[in-house]
Amino acid sequence: MSTIFFYWDIKPENDKEYMDFIFNDYLPSLARVGISVTDGWLKVAGEGSQIIALGESDDYATARTAMQSREFRAAEVRLLQFVENYSKHLVRRDIKSEEH
Repeated sequence: MSTIFFYWDIKPENDKEYMDFIFNDYLPSLARVGISVTDGWLKVAGEGSQIIALGESDDYATARTAMQSREFRAAEVRLLQFVENYSKHLVRRDIKSEEH
């Protein structure tokens, strides 16, 4: 399993259009390339990114391939119309739990 952390701030003038885009375009685009967005947070106070979202993929190779795909990159370009300070970080999750 691999996790992609997404961070951004919503441009204030596009709140409604942003929400429509996220639910009707961005999330379905990521799902089509193999990234399932499982969690998202909206920060209302303090420092740091306004939005933090977690995307998961079956494995690291799948996540890297998805992030290099034409559809993923096109979704990022569309996202940038509504957000600023965008970044993403892919991490491996090779944690195995032991049964006791």
